[in-house]
Amino acid sequence: MYAKNCLILLTIFLSLITCRNAQYFAHGYFLHLLPMLVLCGVAWATLREGTPPKTTRMFWILVVTAVASFAMELFFQIYKRKPFDEHGVVTILSFTQLLLTCFVSFDIWRQRRKAGPLRLKDDSTIWLIIALGFAYLAADEEILLHEGAGHSFHKLLGLAETAWSSRLDDMLVGVYGVIGIIVLWLYRREICRFPLCLRLLKVGFVALLFSVVADGLSHRPDLFVSLLGREQGMLFYELGESADEIFKIIGEIFFLTGLSSGLLHAKMDAASQRTAAQA
Repeated sequence: MYAKNCLILLTIFLSLITCRNAQYFAHGYFLHLLPMLVLCGVAWATLREGTPPKTTRMFWILVVTAVASFAMELFFQIYKRKPFDEHGVVTILSFTQLLLTCFVSFDIWRQRRKAGPLRLKDDSTIWLIIALGFAYLAADEEILLHEGAGHSFHKLLGLAETAWSSRLDDMLVGVYGVIGIIVLWLYRREICRFPLCLRLLKVGFVALLFSVVADGLSHRPDLFVSLLGREQGMLFYELGESADEIFKIIGEIFFLTGLSSGLLHAKMDAASQRTAAQA
């Protein structure tokens, strides 16, 4: 039932997003749904009862799906005026991966939680916290919460945006990463029981760091233009925008793959415990 409910939720969200951006996707004959269908298949295979896909297979499926989405952004410009613009194919890919990561982490918590009321001191609670964090990030990806926070900050204080203050929303994404690292450290005893998951999460945080740096540098073209001149500056500005999205997707792939390996580990442990109890 859990896999079925998650698949229904994923389908509903993808349908709503497609309807909202139908004017773009109709011109592309709704080809964006092809990589999304792959991710729905991944969701079902990972969350259904039984053994999830192997970590390597999961990783390469996500990589191929990401490459296909990037190709649509770059070569099917009917989707957007500019590749990697908000609400394009890659944005939907990012949202779907983040939401799926939330579902996977919540499933780990379901496997690992102890009987009784929820307690923060319980080591398994980290998986629930991670799930809530990725649910927030998925919402942020679609309704641009951190961008809105930056605008609200300037409006509240009556400040005009400058080259540096306009990058506050980019720094906020970095703060998300720092909070994530602190939480993982607090529950390190539980996380260290999943060594492959931990290694993949570390790579994901490195990719997130590169994404934040690229996003901050390419927030406005003024920095590149002042250093390199108008023509080359605008070229590097556009490359920086693309690098931000690419590193973000790479980070999400490692987060999702890492947590999927954790779910595989958790299900195998649960099966072993059931077998030992029956013996």
